[in-house]
Amino acid sequence: MRQLVASWVLAEEEAHGNAIGQAIERMNSALDTTTNASRVSEWRRGVYVPSAIAISYMLARTLAWAVKRSTITATDSQMDRLDALLWEMYLQDGEPHAELL
Repeated sequence: MRQLVASWVLAEEEAHGNAIGQAIERMNSALDTTTNASRVSEWRRGVYVPSAIAISYMLARTLAWAVKRSTITATDSQMDRLDALLWEMYLQDGEPHAELL
């Protein structure tokens, strides 16, 4: 999990323009959680493991960035198919959400 958390932090900064505090706020808002920077730091060091829903969220926010950074070229349609293979997509309170299958 440490690598996913580290990659999520980079993806938030590079692909989404969010500093770590903003990324955590966004995740807390999306998941209705109270994660703080100390806990994310513990995830990065392997002290604790994120919840399944947090892992799913981080992967969803990181995947497109990782594909692009690896220099693999994927069309929007291909990324949509990849998303469909990995996540159950649904609306919650009118907002799109994805949960790892």
